[in-house]
Amino acid sequence: MISQGKKVIEERLQRKREQCIHQKEKLEQMKCTMRKTEEEVEQLEYVLHEIEHIEKSKREPRVIPNAEISNVFASLCREFDYLQHRLKLFFKYKLVCEVIFARYQFRSRSHVPGREYLSYATMLTYFKRERGMVNS
Repeated sequence: MISQGKKVIEERLQRKREQCIHQKEKLEQMKCTMRKTEEEVEQLEYVLHEIEHIEKSKREPRVIPNAEISNVFASLCREFDYLQHRLKLFFKYKLVCEVIFARYQFRSRSHVPGREYLSYATMLTYFKRERGMVNS
């Protein structure tokens, strides 16, 4: 009778130990998720600040001729990699492209009115292509 009660207690102890291990794993995952979310909030705040600053300065966006687009994106991508490496941070490339898009206008090959400049999506594709994130 006592050995049966002992066995039940041992089984319950084992389940509780496993439950504790599982909860610790979930806690670590949650901490990692929270840290990433905090980093993303910081980046979003910075991007918003930069875009507001660009708007307040009332400076016209710098126009990049179509012939120079590949060189400009190569330079921007090198700078992006350099900053990530030096600051030991992971930047969301879409947020970086938001700032680039707010600051620069890239001339398209088209001369159709209303389509003289590249859209955000096209500019994002150029950035991703330069970084090797899409097939050429």
